[in-house]
Amino acid sequence: MPVINDLLSAREIAVLRLLAQGLSVKMLASRLHLASRTIHFHFANIKAKLGVHTMEEVMFVAGRDNLLGEYWVGEDVE
Repeated sequence: MPVINDLLSAREIAVLRLLAQGLSVKMLASRLHLASRTIHFHFANIKAKLGVHTMEEVMFVAGRDNLLGEYWVGEDVE
């Protein structure tokens, strides 16, 4: 099982956790004070690092490999 800190950057972890909560790209960008384009860039990097192609696959791998820890149940992060 991959260790999230070895696999993803801190910003990618934040993006992944907020995506798991169901936030839209616009809401996520606002929460992290980033441009929407930057969120898409981080998501593309997450998909590449996890070896998947879709949001559904990202969430499946994150859940299967426990990459989100306690955040999988929707706990708020900043």
